Amino acid sequence: MKLRASRSKSLGLVGIGALTLAAWTCPTTVPASDVTGTVSFQGQVSFAAPIAGIALDDMAVTPALTAEPTGNGEHCDVLAVTSDFADGLGAYPDGGTVSAQVTISRGGPNPPDGTCVLTLRAYGNDGASVSARGFVTVAVSVTDIQTSASVAAGEIVARGSKTIAGVDKLCMKWVKKQLKLRSKCNYLLLRLGPDAVLKCKDAGLEPLNCDNGDYVPGILALAHGGTDQQVNPGAVTNPIDTAVLLDQLKCQKFLGKAATNFTATRTKLVQTKCIVPAGDTRTCRDARTKDAAPKLTLVDNCLGDQMTDIMTGLLVPDMGDACAATCVAAGVIDKRCVKSCFEIQLSEASDGIIGDLPECGNGIVQQGEGCDDGNLVDGDCCSSICAPENLGNQSCGIGGCLVTIGVCEAGEPATCEPGTPEVEGPMGDETCSDGIDNDCDAATDTADSSCN
Repeated sequence: MKLRASRSKSLGLVGIGALTLAAWTCPTTVPASDVTGTVSFQGQVSFAAPIAGIALDDMAVTPALTAEPTGNGEHCDVLAVTSDFADGLGAYPDGGTVSAQVTISRGGPNPPDGTCVLTLRAYGNDGASVSARGFVTVAVSVTDIQTSASVAAGEIVARGSKTIAGVDKLCMKWVKKQLKLRSKCNYLLLRLGPDAVLKCKDAGLEPLNCDNGDYVPGILALAHGGTDQQVNPGAVTNPIDTAVLLDQLKCQKFLGKAATNFTATRTKLVQTKCIVPAGDTRTCRDARTKDAAPKLTLVDNCLGDQMTDIMTGLLVPDMGDACAATCVAAGVIDKRCVKSCFEIQLSEASDGIIGDLPECGNGIVQQGEGCDDGNLVDGDCCSSICAPENLGNQSCGIGGCLVTIGVCEAGEPATCEPGTPEVEGPMGDETCSDGIDNDCDAATDTADSSCN
């Protein structure tokens, strides 16, 4: 059963008291004001490939409850969000709003002047085992927040995923190896040109149900951008000029390694620390993102600005548009921004490989749920927290057909069915003196015509 209803999520506002210490020897510093506003979003959802059982208007778009700053000393907080579905053509919102209430702060006497990078997630399912998920990152400025602007977001391209999360060791091994080998292949193609094709390898046959949504190619595209030569490696006609672009080539290699190491580490941590021994929650997955974040420090090894290779026309180093548009200006790469953008993008891709977070009320029994009847209502056998309820017993039938069972069974309403009537009589048979209405006709023993 697929559900389509507008949903909203919110976080309580946290008040912060200010304590002023006054002394005649210390001048008073006036803190900069935080900037808070509600930014709304419009955009388009599409599918990377058709997904049976899921249509565009099954896709709900929701801003994430976290945001990454891009300015020095900035801090971004998402206080509340609203979500809405796309329409039949994929445009969102469809009658409601997709918005985020955001605060950007800096501290000290200087007002904030950076941006907050938010993630918009699109999600839908077929009511059984297959889901579609996608995301896009959007940079909102201080002005956007201050004026509660309406922002056009980039296209959200949704890929297939699993409603029941979990990835086995064979799949995790394949993902890490494939990312490593294909990133190395990309580096060789850039450095050596078409002769490197014979040196390229991959991890072999993909394990069953490992990366059905093709998140691994998406990760490679993010880490290499326009230099990703793997779709058609035979089209590479020249190597780049390593004498001029050696630092840029090394940086491209660092970007690939950072993406590979972060994705592999986070995926393994989520599987072992969130899904298997404990409840699978957004809090747990976000914590694993922070645990894996040091793997992105490889980006700090990049030297030199982005340059264009004369022979190939390639910008080196490069990354996917989602990060390049925000983190590269006039060829200068903001490494702090790249790490933040990679963290957001790669975490979403890792979740696509792992599978979906449990969502109580989506009609699918997922990890940690005892039931899910598609709503968040108590008193219908499946509670508002997706736990089976005990609502007492019910009875049906009369006489020997009387049956008493629970109102609920495994989180669903149970149907009471009377027992099967037996023969009562004829006269002289023991069924005419056992005190039981054996044929369930409301007459017992000698009062039953069958015993006369």
